[in-house]
Amino acid sequence: MSNWSRRRLAVSGRTWLVLSLLLLLAGGGVWLWDDANLIRIATNFFLLCTLVVSLQVFVGNSGIVSFGHVAFFGVGAYTAALLTIPPNVKERALPMLPAILMNLETGLVTATLGGALVAFLVALLTGLALARMQEQAMAMATLALLVMMHAIFSNWETVTRGTIGLYGIPRGINLWVALSGIIIIIGLALLFKASPTGLHLQASREQPLAAQTIGINLVRVRLIGWLVSGALMGSAGALWAQNILAFGPDQFYFVETFTVLSMLVIGGLGSVSGAVVGAAVVTGVSEMLRDLEGGFTLGPLSIPELPGLVQLAVAVLIMIILIYRPEGLLGQREVGGKR
Repeated sequence: MSNWSRRRLAVSGRTWLVLSLLLLLAGGGVWLWDDANLIRIATNFFLLCTLVVSLQVFVGNSGIVSFGHVAFFGVGAYTAALLTIPPNVKERALPMLPAILMNLETGLVTATLGGALVAFLVALLTGLALARMQEQAMAMATLALLVMMHAIFSNWETVTRGTIGLYGIPRGINLWVALSGIIIIIGLALLFKASPTGLHLQASREQPLAAQTIGINLVRVRLIGWLVSGALMGSAGALWAQNILAFGPDQFYFVETFTVLSMLVIGGLGSVSGAVVGAAVVTGVSEMLRDLEGGFTLGPLSIPELPGLVQLAVAVLIMIILIYRPEGLLGQREVGGKR
């Protein structure tokens, strides 16, 4: 079981090509349409996809729901910000920052890799304990991780400026960079899913006891999945930070956790393709309803402001999906693969 499967690699490669082509067509169509608002929406969608796919690497393959992956998203975002903000801005915003960070200014690629590396290290420190827990206990422990990291982001004022947040991040993201990022992350997610470790992790998802009886080390495969997913989440956070330009700790808490998990549940936990589809569905619903939150007129009726309409619609959509398609829209199927 330690050898790579050519068939699984071929299926993953075919899925990657189909998804890449679809995303390229979507990105190209938006670019040719040449509408600034549509380009913004598409760029944000590609960046959201990187988050959902990164989460799917662990949750989809292990079957263990993680409420803490947004913490790695935040780690990557803060790392990228500290690596890219110009020194003169850091001197004003973060006067107590260590000198090695104060004088450091890197580009897009270095900041993204830096975000992945720091998130990997945080995942390693936490995963050594979490991977030894039972499934339900591990899921609850990830919630504790989210709360713990939010407290660090909010109170480590020397590095994060606390609740005030960071600003002055140079924009390194455009439509094509975001598109390249999601294509690369999809490829890595599919490669992990097709790997022997990915197969072992999926076996532990289906039958943990049976997996152990055939020699699969559950702690080892869950830790590796946790590390890979955390690193990808960190890189996704780094890309996001270089597009949003300013952020605070509340952007890495319960609201973002609900958003990313809802996309994954709607699309299908067991499928990388489902993660992309779920992100597309939630993004589409959100954009269609966002203008209605401010109120609208329907014939003689004047509807007042409806704050929270988007979140309510997404919650209702999740309930409908869980009732009629508990495995999500795609379940465990990948585009380009056999049913």
